Amino acid sequence: MNPLLKRILGSGVLVAAVIGSTACAAGDDETRSTVDVGGAKVPPRIKIASGSVGGAYFPMGNAIAQVISSKLPGVLATGEASGGSAQNIRMLDGNQIDFALSNASITFPAIRGVSDGFEKPYPVRAVITLHSSVNLFLALKNSGIRTIADLRGKRVSVGPAGGGWDAYTKPILQAHGLSFSDFKPVYEGQSSAVDMLTDGNVDAIFVGGSIPHATVMSATAAHEINFVEFDEATLDRISVDYPTIRKFLIPANTYKGQDKALWGVDSGAAQLITRADADPDFIYLITKTIYENREMIVKMTPAGKEITPERAGMDIGIPYHEGSLRYFKEIDIWHPKTAAP
Repeated sequence: MNPLLKRILGSGVLVAAVIGSTACAAGDDETRSTVDVGGAKVPPRIKIASGSVGGAYFPMGNAIAQVISSKLPGVLATGEASGGSAQNIRMLDGNQIDFALSNASITFPAIRGVSDGFEKPYPVRAVITLHSSVNLFLALKNSGIRTIADLRGKRVSVGPAGGGWDAYTKPILQAHGLSFSDFKPVYEGQSSAVDMLTDGNVDAIFVGGSIPHATVMSATAAHEINFVEFDEATLDRISVDYPTIRKFLIPANTYKGQDKALWGVDSGAAQLITRADADPDFIYLITKTIYENREMIVKMTPAGKEITPERAGMDIGIPYHEGSLRYFKEIDIWHPKTAAP
C-alpha cells in the first residue's frame, strides 16, 4: 500500500479524497496531490498560519479554515498558531504553508526586501484584505505610565519574537521621541504578555488586532488598566512616510475602564496572503469562498465584520494575486488606490 495512503487511512482523514486522487497515473504528482473542486485543482490539506494565541489573527485564521473546510468538498483546512507576520512570510516562501495572515506594514517591506528584517524580496501576494490592526500600549493603573514618554526605562513587551512587529513599532516610537534603547524590550505573544503584565514581569505591553481586542478585554476584566494614548498630530506625521500606518479613534467604552475615546494606531490592515506562483484558479476559488461566506466568519470572530465590499479588495500598496483580482473585478469591488476607510 502507498505509504502516504496508509498513514492517512490510519488517521481516518480525507479517505475518499485521497483514494480518488491516488487512482490516477502513478507519475502524475500534481493530480495525485489535488482534488477537483468546480474545475479548480485544490490541495486536500490546506495550512493557514495565523498568529499567537490571544491575538486577533488566531481566531480569524481558524474561522477562514472552517469556512474553507465546510464549503469545499474533500478539502480540510487548518488554522495554525505562529509567531506572526514575518514568520508566516518565511514559511510561505519555504512551502511550509499555503496561506497566512500578515500585517500590510510587514508585507510591504518583505515583498521589496528593503527592511533589515528581510534579506531578500519575498514573492508573496495578497488574497483578501480582512480587518484593521489597531495597536496601543497598556499598563496597570498603579504603574504611573500614562504617556509614551513614560515608557522610558521600563520593561515593555513589544510583540512576539520573529513576528515582524518592529517594522511599525520602531517608527511609531521614534516619531514620539523614543527608541528601543530607551527601555528594555521583551518579545512575547499577546496572551502571555498579559500574564506578564498582571504578574509584574513587565511594566507595559504593546497589543494589536481587531476592535474589540480579546487580549485587551482579558487584561481589563480583572485589572484596572491605563490606556497609553498616542499623539494625534504625531500619528498624522507618521502616515506621510508610512502610508500603511494611520491613526484610529477607539470609541469610548469599547473596553472596561475606557470612559473616553482615545487614539490608537492602525498599524496596517490584516490580509490573507499566499505565494505569487500559486495557481490562479485555486486562489480565485479561495477568495470567492471567503468573501461569499463572510457572515459565517462573523459568527466565529467579530473581526469578520470588516470583510466588506469596501475593504476586501482595498488597494493599500500590497499587490493582489491574479486569481483574487479576477474575482474582485468580476463582482466590481476592485478600485485601485482606494483610500483606507
